[in-house]
Amino acid sequence: MLHLHHSWTPNIDRLAEDGVKLTQHISAASLCTPSRAAFLTGRYPVRSGMVSSIGYRVLQWTGASGGLPTNETTFAKILKEKGYATGLIGRILDTLDVEGLSNSTLIYFTSDHGGSLENQLGNTQYGGWNGIYKGGKGMGGWEGGIRVPGIFRWPGVLPAGRVIGEPTSLMDVFPTVVRLAGGEVPQDRVIDGQDLLPLLLGTAQHSDHEFLMHYCERFLHAARWHQRDRGTMWKVHFVTPVFQPEGAGACYGRKVCPCFGEKVVHHDPPLLFDLSRDPSETHILTPASEPVFYQVMERVQQAVWEHQRTLSPVPLQLDRLGNIWRPWLQPCCGPFPLCWCLREDDPQ
Repeated sequence: MLHLHHSWTPNIDRLAEDGVKLTQHISAASLCTPSRAAFLTGRYPVRSGMVSSIGYRVLQWTGASGGLPTNETTFAKILKEKGYATGLIGRILDTLDVEGLSNSTLIYFTSDHGGSLENQLGNTQYGGWNGIYKGGKGMGGWEGGIRVPGIFRWPGVLPAGRVIGEPTSLMDVFPTVVRLAGGEVPQDRVIDGQDLLPLLLGTAQHSDHEFLMHYCERFLHAARWHQRDRGTMWKVHFVTPVFQPEGAGACYGRKVCPCFGEKVVHHDPPLLFDLSRDPSETHILTPASEPVFYQVMERVQQAVWEHQRTLSPVPLQLDRLGNIWRPWLQPCCGPFPLCWCLREDDPQ
């Protein structure tokens, strides 16, 4: 039995104590729509077109023609083919205990992005906080927008209390649960996620992610390189948003920071950080302070080029035509012909 748990509950500490905690768990985007698309498909959202190029960063309407393309395969679809029921259930832990199902159930807890720093009223913060990590929701590269909780619990299978500092991604859930369910990962497309089970079990010491790319809409803002032979986690920022007001840690006065335009800075040379020593991204490394500066930049740029060569042009689902309200697509339950829906208890 597989349950993907995606809600904030008082049971989080219990999950971490009984399961495996991932301390460098990374979302594929810093906003909900593209992050969840990547989570469901195991692919960077730019591959499925679940991005924008004009600032429409999430689906604005349920009655819009844009959305996950029908030719994309989600892990839910593969699991249903293997006999699993899928759905949103988010109160479950106590029920699993009562029903005696805890030892046969994999629980996963995460978030789709970091807290929203701009969501405040006066001096009161309502959008969450990101601890030591810089930035937040909507910021494509800074850790505060993309480093998220990651907990897997499976009593009797996964070692309780294990902490893993290797880089992992929400995209890894796709190949992990598909293989656990006995399914086949699609071979006709690029899957960016990696099977986490060997890392969770402890049979593998390192993540299969040597590089991770960090997008803001369709624009690559940053990349990280896990240089295993040195045990170093390099982070390179090509583009960063301009915080407002000057000296602030977010884009106050607007909902989220922009991805392009006058309110972002293109860095030449890019900004370099060593996350293994500086997870808060406060100390910018330079050629004068870091002897391998140029070697790191060259290796990361090569990885970016290799990644970009695997991308294919696809329609952008969140751009204007796919992201406007179309009333005939709006799901609602009411009297026909004003609107109509299929209820669960309706005869098929």
